[in-house]
Amino acid sequence: MAVCTRLAAPSGLRLRKAGHPVLGLVAAFAMGLVFLLRPGPALAGDCALSVEQSWLGELAATAIASGECSAATIDLVVRNGVDEVVWSESYQSVDLMGFEDIADPDAMRMAMQDWLAYADAGSSDRLPEWPQGADQPDAGEFPFYVTEDLSRQDYEELRTGGYPMICYIQGRESTLCLVSHPDVNALISVGAQSFPG
Repeated sequence: MAVCTRLAAPSGLRLRKAGHPVLGLVAAFAMGLVFLLRPGPALAGDCALSVEQSWLGELAATAIASGECSAATIDLVVRNGVDEVVWSESYQSVDLMGFEDIADPDAMRMAMQDWLAYADAGSSDRLPEWPQGADQPDAGEFPFYVTEDLSRQDYEELRTGGYPMICYIQGRESTLCLVSHPDVNALISVGAQSFPG
């Protein structure tokens, strides 16, 4: 575009002086178009940014925000050490605890950093036991809701295996727990733990 501007402006100026007002208007239009197409500053309410955090030592968790800051979409993408996606999920920021009253990119960046950093790493043996014959694990006052397609047997194998596990905020009332199993090339969702209170 800059080359066109340099070529169009002098030519149009010479032609206008020579009595060709239409070509002079074309040159002026071209210069105005260049000005309009110049990238401007991002709008204060636009939250297009990403934040990365290490999870479980070898995983890279990336939160990607897009859209209006007050109602942005947050995509979570987790990759392993060879850049393969092992978990991904999409959330609306208005549905996540910690994303209240986000009005600008700086506030969104801080909220996303806190969200990823708040994820609780540990091992799967701290999951509540699922007793034989029970409908769900015995988590006491704060229920643990097992992922729908996970059987009691599979849940107990993951729990007693003591595999690396990370739980992150998935809404306003619970965290989602993911287990890293050495024989599975993806994080396994085991269920959601309710927040105390």
